[in-house]
Amino acid sequence: MIRGEIFRESNQKVQAHVDRLLRPLRVAHERLTPREKRLVRILLSLVGGIVLWQGVTLVFWDPYQAREAELADLRSETLKVATLAREIESSRALIQAQAQRLAREERGFSLISTLEEEADKAHIKSRITRMTPRTLPPEGSYRIAMVSLEIDSVDLPHALVFLARIQRSPHFIRVTRLSMKRRFNDHSKIDLSLDVEAVQPS
Repeated sequence: MIRGEIFRESNQKVQAHVDRLLRPLRVAHERLTPREKRLVRILLSLVGGIVLWQGVTLVFWDPYQAREAELADLRSETLKVATLAREIESSRALIQAQAQRLAREERGFSLISTLEEEADKAHIKSRITRMTPRTLPPEGSYRIAMVSLEIDSVDLPHALVFLARIQRSPHFIRVTRLSMKRRFNDHSKIDLSLDVEAVQPS
């Protein structure tokens, strides 16, 4: 019984406080003309609509947008994985083709002889001043042969022809070091220094 009376008294105090706060607004509203009152009602309706729309957005639209963003990220990652898978498959096919090509490599292949032949076809064989062969540590089941060359006083076009012939060789030959220096006594000529490696089955 006492608790109910306390609740009623509290409720009355709150109601009285609210009435005091709203009284100026009511007085101001009573002083408005009918047209102004209609405008106030329209304004309150607009405010209520905005509040309602914000509530709907928070409840439904934001989670929907977040879900759409997650799906877009998932599609992007799926596309990346598919692209990577194609690249891996392409690399695997290339490796298999090169491995088959290496398996057919001639056992009696000589890197020095091949370089001399290509230099002769490029018309610079007589300009070779040094050819130093070396055997590098094997890479897996393949052995690596290397030759260091010094070619003096050749013009640039013939040097480029020689390098192009090396790169187009049917054998597994690669240029791992290349240096070109213009001759001090004849600027139309260059001195060429390079290391060439060949990969062969063991």
